[in-house]
Order: sequence, then structure tokens, then C-alpha cells
Amino acid sequence: MEEKIIVLKCDRYDKSFIYEKLNEGIKLLNLKNIPNRILIKPNMLSARKPEQGVTTHPLILSAIVEIFKDKKIIIGDSPANISKPIEEYWIKCGYKEISEKYKIELKKFDTSIPIDIYINNKLYKIPITSLLNDYYILNVPKFKTHNLTTLTIGIKNLYGLIPNITKTILHSKFINSYDFSFFLVEFYKKIEDKIFLTVVDGIIAMEGDGPSSGKLKNLGYIIIGEKPIYVDYVCCKLIGVEPEKVDFIKIYKEKYGIDKFEVIGEFQQIKNFKLPSTKKYFLIKNSFFTKLLSPISKFFKIIPVIKKEICRKCYACYNICPVKAISKDLKFDRKKCILCLCCFEVCSYKAIKLKKSLITRIFT
Repeated sequence: MEEKIIVLKCDRYDKSFIYEKLNEGIKLLNLKNIPNRILIKPNMLSARKPEQGVTTHPLILSAIVEIFKDKKIIIGDSPANISKPIEEYWIKCGYKEISEKYKIELKKFDTSIPIDIYINNKLYKIPITSLLNDYYILNVPKFKTHNLTTLTIGIKNLYGLIPNITKTILHSKFINSYDFSFFLVEFYKKIEDKIFLTVVDGIIAMEGDGPSSGKLKNLGYIIIGEKPIYVDYVCCKLIGVEPEKVDFIKIYKEKYGIDKFEVIGEFQQIKNFKLPSTKKYFLIKNSFFTKLLSPISKFFKIIPVIKKEICRKCYACYNICPVKAISKDLKFDRKKCILCLCCFEVCSYKAIKLKKSLITRIFT
């Protein structure tokens, strides 16, 4: 059966309006098998208020809960900054209020089961939340850019199913954007059958240097589909990006293929949507060009820099660094830094900036 992707025009965070749109979209999707036990997986990257546009808006979750109210529903995630109590996330993101209103349990992914993933004939045993023993995933990402993967929507949001510090450690094993994207594809394929629906919060999106420090963009859409790879493909088209230029989509298409699918709904392509400033950098860095010019390639770099006047010394960057390249006094060891940009991603105060070398500024 041909895959369907529903594109809904939705220009405001109004509870009844969102419910109406989502209900319409899910009916158009004509889901054949709706599980009785549903795990809603939002993007809960940081303990931020909904209006900051970093996390999935709680009104999207409220509408989903009401549509599937006859099912057993929980909401869960595993934020990267494990040093911060998860209760702060539930409150700031607006999910505690949903929990109390609908009597829904909020679950931190703190117990896991192993799954086997083979990459280049090497076995990786990856922990994933043990809730998948009993629940199916309703994937609810926020439409945002990402400095390492270009975009973080359906596929990337699933990375949060990996509990605790493991998400950070994996960045030290899959260092560059291509290798990390390859891992995302294989991880997704391993759990594909546990995902029954993806709903993208694209009412307010983030462009530029996301996923936490970009600029908010009035996108005005909700995108719905069963398979997140197709949802992400359509999201690329919506913002005028060729899907094959996004590594994880390119890798997926080459390895597994993308079948024909139907887009239901009309959308007007968003013009001048800004991608991360690192997009061209990673493209060039991983290309034959830098290998050919290896004597000068060491000068072709982007480095994260802490702005002391903004820093609140929360130590989120120190705690998350997978290679311990940040000291307790918040100084970088440039020889250790692998440019995973986890520190940039997790900083709640936008105190970490990306500094380009002269050669990088010239070519990007």
C-alpha cells in the first residue's frame, strides 16, 4: 500500500484548532492498526518554555491525547543533560500540566533493553528504553535544524529513545556528520516496526544554528505520516531543501530505497529557510577536496567557544562532552574535541558559539 503523508496548514497554537486539524489529518491517513498502548515521544531537548521553540509544544501533545483517549498513553523521553532533574523538564516544557489533567504518567527512560546494530560489519549493542516491550511509539518531533545532521525531525527525534549518557558516548564512536547519520538510519531500521505514527510540530520551527540556538520561524504546518523517513522527506521539500542533500535521507535511499508515496494537502514552499552555518563546512570537510589539500585542511575548522559573559556555569557542557574535552573550569582541550557539538546543543543559555577559522569563512 502506498505511503501517505498529510500536510496540514496550522498557523497558531490554539488547542481546539490543533485538535480539529490533527483529527482531520489522522482520519485522512486512515490508520489500519492503532495500538492499545502508546508511548508519546516528544522532543524534550532542554528544559525550556514552549514559546522558546526548542521543544515539542504541549498543545500538540494535548490534542494527540484527546484523539487517542481510549488508549493507554504515557509520555516519555531521556534528555541529554542527565545532571538536571527531569522534573524540571516536565514542568518547563508544559508536560506536567498535561500529565495532571489527563492522568497520564510521565516516564524517564532509565531502564533499557539491548538491540544489535551492525555497522561496517561491526556489532554495536545499543540500549533502548525497555518501554518498547509494551508500548508503540507515537513520534512527535519539533521541526528544527541541527548543526550535525542538518535537520532534526522524525528520524533524529528517535535518538532520544536511547537512555542516559549512552547518547553522548555514541558521538565519540560516530564522529562526523555522515557516520552519525549512518548510525541514525540503522537505528531507525531496527525499531521501525515499533513506530506507528509521526506528528511533526511545524507551527513554529527553528532555522539557522539549531537545535537550541537557532532563530524561530513561522512555518505554519503540521505534518503527519506513519513512517518518519517519508515525513522527513516531505519536510525537506516544504523548506526547499533537496532531500538527498541531507545525509540520513541520502543514506536511507541508497541502502533501502524510498517507494512512491502520496502527499495529501497543499503547501506553499517556504522561501529562504536558513540551514545551519555548519552545513557547507561538514560537506567540504568530508569531501575529497580537503584530502587533496591536506596541508591546509588543519586550518579548515569550526570550534565551539564559551562566551563567559553569558555563561551561567550550569556545567551542562562539561557533563555532556563524550571525550572530556571540557574541563571543570570550562576550558576546551582542542586536541580532544571531536566537534560533535553536543555542548552547543545542550546549552540552555546560548553561551556557546561556533567560531569559524579564516579559511572556513572563505569557503563557507
